[in-house]
Amino acid sequence: MNMSKKWMMLILLILVAMIASGCFPSREARKTYNEVNELFQKATAAGAKKCAPCQYGTAEAYLTEAGHEIGEWSHEDHSFHFDASIKIVREKSLEALRLTPCEKPAPRARAPEPPKPAPVVKERCQELIPPTAKPGECYARILVPERYQTFTERVLTRQASEKIETIPAKYETVEQRVLVKEASRRFEEVPAEYGWVEEKVLVEAAHSEWKKGRGIMEKVDNATGEIMCLVEIPAKYETVRRRVVTKPASVRVVEIPAEYGTIKVTKMVSPPQEKRIPIPEEYGTVMRKEKVADSCLEWRRVLCETNMGPEVVMKIQEALSKAGYNPGPIDGNYGSQTRGAVASYQKAKGLAEGELTYETVESLGIKIN
Repeated sequence: MNMSKKWMMLILLILVAMIASGCFPSREARKTYNEVNELFQKATAAGAKKCAPCQYGTAEAYLTEAGHEIGEWSHEDHSFHFDASIKIVREKSLEALRLTPCEKPAPRARAPEPPKPAPVVKERCQELIPPTAKPGECYARILVPERYQTFTERVLTRQASEKIETIPAKYETVEQRVLVKEASRRFEEVPAEYGWVEEKVLVEAAHSEWKKGRGIMEKVDNATGEIMCLVEIPAKYETVRRRVVTKPASVRVVEIPAEYGTIKVTKMVSPPQEKRIPIPEEYGTVMRKEKVADSCLEWRRVLCETNMGPEVVMKIQEALSKAGYNPGPIDGNYGSQTRGAVASYQKAKGLAEGELTYETVESLGIKIN
């Protein structure tokens, strides 16, 4: 029973020594790991994976490595690597939190431009008689349609931005020597050793005894008349063998060396990185029509009976026919069908409508002297 108690005490002392030497992670190490894990989870909830992928990826990688260090804690090297990993996780998690949220506000709507005032009718639309008229010329007040001018404008089609490319962390598999079994001690009980020894044992002690006979010391037995001599009887010994303890029982301490093994572990060679690529703004060209003059009645030189003969009418009819407008029979007669073809042509080309103006004739490619 006493031996069992001794063994229990010895085992407890060995466990205490292992904990004191750093073979197990301390309570402070686990507390620190839980704190940085909470900080990382806070960054995750804030959307750091999207807003700060580089910082988030680095923190995630080193948090995983710190978790491995907690699980494989065995010597001082683990403590050093653990502290370095915890420091990086804390720094990168805080950086990621500073970069959240990353949603850009919607661009402000541009205020509508105030309407431009309508173009002022030119003075010639208010003239009562044709200006600079010459003898033999015919004029008519023709409805001139609104006039527009096309402008080319360069507009911004896409704002300047930035493209973020995440370069993942690089890992490699390396062999690492790890402690499989701690050095220990084993106590072995050494039994006692015995041997045989020979020794003389006194069987009868030396004494004096009276015997019959003559001698130096003698006496007469009065009862029998015999002469008695005092004789010395030596001691008697006997040789015996006896089993004795030659070496007492003892406890031997056997030192058991530590056992090491080689395992393959994944180590991070380079942390994740982010590459920011600037994207320049883009511009495009748009065509914009702007009214430069309102419609009005304007004096225009026209063909009339005075200066328009059958030959001119036939040229007009042929030109209308080639342009895809049916003037009817090409007979030199400026009838209703030819008038309708002229009106359609003027409307399609944006020309002044109502009468056969010189502008319309020139548009048809006819020159009149």
